[in-house]
This record gives sequence, C-alpha cells and structure tokens, in this order.
Amino acid sequence: MTNQYTIANYLKDRLEELGLDRMFGVAGNYTAALLDTILAEDTPQIAISGCANELTAGYAADAYARYKGIGAVYVTYSVGAFIALNPISGSFVEQAPVVLINGAPTNKEDNTEKNAGLLYSHTTGYQFVDIHMFRPVTAAAERITNAVQAPFQIDSALTALLTEKRPVYFEIAEDVWRVPCAKPLGKLKSGAYAFNTNNQGDIKAAIDQTMEIITKKIEGKKREVIFWAGIELQRYGLQDKFLELLKVVNRFSDITGYPIGFVTSPLSKSVISEDNEYFQGCVTMSNPNIEKLVKDTGVVVGIGAWTIGKDVHNQNIRSNSTVLASHGGVLAGPKYIPMVSLEIYMDGLIQAFIELAEAELKALAGINLNSTPMFFARYAKQEIIQPMTYNLFYEKLQNLITEDHIVVADAGFPLIGAQNLHIPSRNGFVGQAAWLSIGFSLGAATGIKCANPDKRVAVVVGDGAFHETCQALSDHMSLNHNTVVFVMNNGVYGIEQFIVNPNPYRETPTNYPTQPRSSNLQNTIYSYNKLPSWNFMSFADTFGARGIKVETTADMDQALKEIEAHPTDRFLVEICIPATDSPGKLNTSSMDEVGEDEIDNPNWPPAGKF
Repeated sequence: MTNQYTIANYLKDRLEELGLDRMFGVAGNYTAALLDTILAEDTPQIAISGCANELTAGYAADAYARYKGIGAVYVTYSVGAFIALNPISGSFVEQAPVVLINGAPTNKEDNTEKNAGLLYSHTTGYQFVDIHMFRPVTAAAERITNAVQAPFQIDSALTALLTEKRPVYFEIAEDVWRVPCAKPLGKLKSGAYAFNTNNQGDIKAAIDQTMEIITKKIEGKKREVIFWAGIELQRYGLQDKFLELLKVVNRFSDITGYPIGFVTSPLSKSVISEDNEYFQGCVTMSNPNIEKLVKDTGVVVGIGAWTIGKDVHNQNIRSNSTVLASHGGVLAGPKYIPMVSLEIYMDGLIQAFIELAEAELKALAGINLNSTPMFFARYAKQEIIQPMTYNLFYEKLQNLITEDHIVVADAGFPLIGAQNLHIPSRNGFVGQAAWLSIGFSLGAATGIKCANPDKRVAVVVGDGAFHETCQALSDHMSLNHNTVVFVMNNGVYGIEQFIVNPNPYRETPTNYPTQPRSSNLQNTIYSYNKLPSWNFMSFADTFGARGIKVETTADMDQALKEIEAHPTDRFLVEICIPATDSPGKLNTSSMDEVGEDEIDNPNWPPAGKF
C-alpha cells in the first residue's frame, strides 16, 4: 500500500504542476497524510512552513500568492478552518489565488456522529458547516469523501483557481488521503473565455467606445487624459503590456510637449515602478483629485483598476469621462461591455493609438508632467531634533527604501501614511487596501520574504494591529528572515477614532451641539479606542530580533543606520508617537473629514459615558 499512488500524491502533484513550492499552516492529524507524502520525497518540491497560528499562515499564503501566482495553507477541521476564514476572505476580495486544504474527520466518524450522536473533537455536529462557510468566499469549494470522485473534484477546483485568480477550498476526509487512485491526465489550464474567437465584436465595441471618449472634444477643448494603473496588472502579469501602452501613447510626446501619464492608488501602489518617467503619484481617485489631475473635461482610463472604498474615497467616480477596464469587462462612459479580456483590450487599445494620425495625437495632449509627484525626499536634512510623528517617520523611512526592499503597510494610519513613500521597484509595496484586516502586514511579511528571498521586507504596523498578529514574529524567527518591523505606538486605535470622531486630531476642533454631562467627550479619544500598554522591546528579546525604541528624529536616524549596518538581522523598532497625531493630509487644521458622530446624530455626543 505504501508504494501505491494515492489521493495525497494526486493533490501534491497537481499543486506542483501549478508551481506551488511552499505551504503555510498549522500541523494537525487530519492533514498529516498529505504532509507525510510531501516529506517522504528524497527532495521535496514543496517546502512546509509551520506558522504560529492559522491567521498568520493565511496572511503568509495570501502574500506569497501575490508574487508566485499560487499559495497554499493547510489547517485542521473547524478549529483551524474557522480562524482561516478571515485571511481567505481577504484573498477572495483581492484576487490572491490561495489553496486552502482543510483536513476533515473520517467518513466513519462522520457517520457515527450523525447516527449515534457522538461528538468528535473539533466538530459542531453539522457535517457541512466548514464548506458552507467557505463557499461564498472561494472560486470553488469541494468536500472530498470519495476517492473515485476526488481527482475530478481536485482538477475542477484548481481550474477555477487558474481562471478566476481567487482562492479555492478542499475539505478532505482523513480516510481518503491514502486511498489509491489513477495519476493525473493532461495539464490543467485556465478556463477563461476564448475572447479571440468568441467576442471579437465586444472587444471592438469596447475599444471604439474608449477611443470615442478620449478623442471627443468638449466645447472645442482638447481632453486631458491620464491612465490609472490598477491591481489587475499585477494579478494577471500585464505590467510589461501596460508599459508598452504608455510607450505607444507617448510616441509623439516630444511634439506635443504634454505626455500622457499614469497614477496608481493604494491597492495598486508599485504595480509599476515609481521611478517611471510618466508616473504621477499614488492617488486616492476621489472626484476632487480626478479634477486636479485632468480638470473637469479630462478622461481617466482605468486599466485593471477597482473602485474600492480606499481607492476612490467611497465615492462614485463613474461618469461619461471615465473608462474602467477590469473584472472581465469594460465600462466606457455609460456603456458596459462584458466579457472583455484585459489583455486583449490592452492589445486593442495599443493598436488604436498606433492607428491615430499624428495630428490626432497632438490633440490628445494630456496633462503636463513637469510637476513632480509628491514624495518624501530621500535623505532629507533634519537640523532640529523633534519628537516623532507619522509624517516625520515616513520622511525618515524614505532614506532606507531602495530597490532591495519591499514595504508592507498595515490597514489604517500606516497604509494612509505610506502612500507618499517613493517605491522604486515594481511590486515593491503591499497593502491590503480592499479587505483592510488589521494585522495582515505581519503575517504577509512571512510570505513576501519567502517569495522574494533576495529582498528585505519592511513592515509598518500600528500597535493595535500588532496586538492581533504579533505571533508572526515567531514565523520570521523560525525562517531566519531579516525583516524589519516598525510598530507605530500611539496607544490607540487611531483610524477607528478618526472615522467616528476626528475632533481629537484637529488643530481647531469643531464645536458640536452638546449636552452638559458629555461636552468633554467631543475632543477626547474614546475609552474603547485606547490600547493596553505593551513592552515592545520584550518581543524583540523573545523572538531574536534587535530591539530599538525611537522617540525623536535623532533616534530614528540612529535606528536606520543600525538597520543598514546589519542587513542580515531582524529588527523590531518601536516608534513612539502622540495619540492624537495622524499621517499626511489628515493632520491638518482645515480637515475635510467628517466623523460618523457628526453626520448621524444631531445631538452628538450622547448623554452618559462611553
């Protein structure tokens, strides 16, 4: 029996065929047969990386998949799977192709539990609870209890992963792993539509509609154009194709004097190197910002860009002057053309620009790129020692970042503040800007480093998010990663306070309608947003990292020197900042943000205590 080809062999071989070379997870007897099958090879092709918990394992697999095209996480039934639901949901939302392998009880245990009322370990008594939980957040979910059907179920789900670039779920009964089966037949491939043969009319319509919007003059004026480079360029490997498009579009820039540039947004930051001559910055694509970029007559052409809340400031930016090609379709002004491949669309757009006459291209003169995108200046001089703030931190951090670094910023203030960092390398920045699960960055750093062993990962994480997934430092230690973790210690959930009531962050607080008993609340941070105080340097000692506490700009300068002087070491750097400091534009006297308490309740704040 031990020499027979089994279901465990089948899944392993299919995963290797798709290029998987590392799995993350937490050991459990229900998945042991698969792990044993991998380890039994003289030279295993898949490395098994045990993680501190399923949360950090899921985040690591997600980040790994973003770079490698496939990631995998193994868990144990229910107790492990329930924890992995959050990371897998994020992978689904942000199109990270992760395989979740959930080891399940045997068929015998299932039947005994159902018919005799015996409750086994890790079970709720309902056999379908796990798969029902994952079906809404995966491209395919298979419950495998029969070795005859298993190969077909495995192939079907992995085809869905290739097609949709989203997670898939396998729930495999423990007594099925070692059952013999036939070896795979043929190679798996994406099931994407054959756009070249079936949808030529739709593709032509999308291109024609796009070019009509771009070339149409408004009141005799030329239309300024800017491209918005989206996350799908990275997910589908189309970055070079986008650069080709830029080259064609700007072939006559020496004549027009006004090249057509591009921007990215928080989710797509660094999909194209920010050293590119046509890059105009990482921008929140709100309606006011769009008007600043291309004026009220201009055109935004989003290539693989998603209108998620963080990227568009929760605004509806669709108009007769926007083109958004993503999610397998093109929305060009008011017209939506479905089933259009992004790659084929880009090919058509390139050809359309090539066919334009030189005079037409002159008329397309877009925005003037003489203005320099806003970035933190590298090696900015700091003559006066000051207490640390978010802005000072990022100005200083810019001195560290080179093409040899990948920055991962956690949700909240760290992600907001990081947008003005200049990232010179393609895919040199990772931020979970759509799902926004705090703590993602620490686990993601594990996967990023495994996928990019020659790079050094720099993590910027809030203290609240650090509380969620600090166990990931154990994973960094066990894999001997030289990751640098900057913990922004302000003692509060800053972004949560800001969303509800930003008054504590305003230089000039807003006066609200108030009641005498609670008038002091409007300018203070609410108690439920305050965090317990941790000794962060003790984590450095525990997990074998160099610990540095930074309170001033001089401390930060010294910390960066030490980090650069020890390129193979891990660092945990505590950045001490005031509780009422916030990054970038948020920390201004003319704050446009309006808190939820200000909007929803005219009698804010309520009587009584929080």
